[in-house]
Amino acid sequence: TDKNIEFSDGVLIIQGDSMNDYGTQYTINRAEELKKKLKIVNVFTSNLDKVVKWIVNNNIRLLNISGERKSNLLEVDLQVKMVFKKFLNNIHDEILQNSGFLIYDSIRKFYTLGPEGSFSYFTAQKIFQKMREKCANVEIVLLKEKSELIKILPILRYDKCLLVPTQVNGIDTFEQNHLFERFKVKFEIETPVRYALLSVQNDILGIEKLYSHESAFEECKNWICKKLPNVRKISVGSTSEAAKVASFSHSASLSNISCSMLYNRNILETDICDLLNNKTTFVFVSNHEGLNILIKI
Repeated sequence: TDKNIEFSDGVLIIQGDSMNDYGTQYTINRAEELKKKLKIVNVFTSNLDKVVKWIVNNNIRLLNISGERKSNLLEVDLQVKMVFKKFLNNIHDEILQNSGFLIYDSIRKFYTLGPEGSFSYFTAQKIFQKMREKCANVEIVLLKEKSELIKILPILRYDKCLLVPTQVNGIDTFEQNHLFERFKVKFEIETPVRYALLSVQNDILGIEKLYSHESAFEECKNWICKKLPNVRKISVGSTSEAAKVASFSHSASLSNISCSMLYNRNILETDICDLLNNKTTFVFVSNHEGLNILIKI
């Protein structure tokens, strides 16, 4: 009993309507001697929300819960079980939402498919900015291939998280479903996909070569037929790579607009896509449950 009290941050005493037994009274006295945070609650009448607030407000990470023996308190045994089920649910939700309670600094690596300037990277950056508010030491790790992504999954521990598109080059990422089953945090994020026409030249006239990912060509084929009917389309690995290689006169790319700053390209057209509500879906996975509330967008 002494060690339990000594190593705890606070002591919660559960009572019925009867007087405390010797053990419970000893715990109360010892907690007061050691100047521990102490809360005494009646299992029938106490407000659980106040108990939860008491734990959070006092930053209690290790809680010692004490009370009378079950043999002395048979009439409230069932009530205690019911109350504690609700209590644990409440404290779990409150802890996740309280930034001071989560050890966010344990997050070290955030994996996502690159390259910089791609829609994957754009989505990852939105999440990353939220993470950096609490996870000061987290870093983004860009993966080049889907095969690298699949290799990461088995080693994704508490200190790592991952953003993965539901499809890569038309192939369902979750064909490896069994690898995702063990993660506690899994939620989808939809990112609007609209392309910009980027080039080193200042106008659309004279564009002869158009670089982009094959999916962008498919999603913008009507626009291309109308605006650049004679252009030569050249497929590359990503829309970001397209902006990088379209570095000479008479060339352009269909890319994320953020690539204009990344590669110093002029923006000739924006909001390009044949589909009105074109989106791509990503799935965020982690075993750090606090991230579910922290970064869900």
